[in-house]
Amino acid sequence: MKYFPIIIYLFFNGLPSFWSQPELHKAISYNIRYDGPSDVAPDWSERKTPIVAQLQNERPSIIGFQEVLANQLKDLQQALPAFRYVGVGRDDAKEAGEFAPIFYDTTRYKLLQSGTFWLSPTPSIPSKGWDAALNRICTFALLESKYDHKKLWVLNTHFDHIGIEARLHSAELLLEKFAEFTQAVNVPLLLLGDFNAEPDSFAIIQLKQTFQDLSCSKRHRELCSGPTFNAFTLNEADDKIIDYFFGSPGIIPIQYKVRQTPFERSFPSDHFPLILTFISV
Repeated sequence: MKYFPIIIYLFFNGLPSFWSQPELHKAISYNIRYDGPSDVAPDWSERKTPIVAQLQNERPSIIGFQEVLANQLKDLQQALPAFRYVGVGRDDAKEAGEFAPIFYDTTRYKLLQSGTFWLSPTPSIPSKGWDAALNRICTFALLESKYDHKKLWVLNTHFDHIGIEARLHSAELLLEKFAEFTQAVNVPLLLLGDFNAEPDSFAIIQLKQTFQDLSCSKRHRELCSGPTFNAFTLNEADDKIIDYFFGSPGIIPIQYKVRQTPFERSFPSDHFPLILTFISV
């Protein structure tokens, strides 16, 4: 059942030739939890090993991380030698504060464009928007496949955890950027990240008016999965769905899952990694 969407696509569209198979992309969205003192989180020195093991086991081609500090970014780059990343720290547009980097497999993709904008009324400079508690950002990249030369926009974001108004305006800003990016280069767009908002929130409803919710397809319920946030506990009462994949109509989901692998008495992060396999047409 998990390959049903691609079968339907191929049935109606056919294959141009025997050799023209659609390319499968595999993306991961993962809030790895910042490296800092905490009563609930194990040290990053302990958590990074199972996180890297999860990534290596899944073998993605695109990864969007959230809550990444500069030292964590260095560790991830060393652990993923075939990948390069784009993104900057949210506090100074360099290395200060958290990153929301996009890692891409250089054997699969060529980077054409990249950048970062802030979720605020002044998106081109480091800034805090509306009622947000912290600076928040979105990193973007335009990738070109080395297999079929098709292009793909990828956006990775992290919404504020306090500001309800900020989350709603952040969603509106993403929709504006979607129009701007696809007007410049009209290709499919994949949006992923930690939105700090549950499915019935105004911000998520706003995004669903334009984007497909690839995390839970209404037409193919087998693509749906469980909570994405665990609060570092095994108590299901703490679980929430606040991380998502969204896509423009050119993104066709093949499989979606949330990897809920425990680590000792807890988990490697207070978020689970989200894994999406898709084709871009």
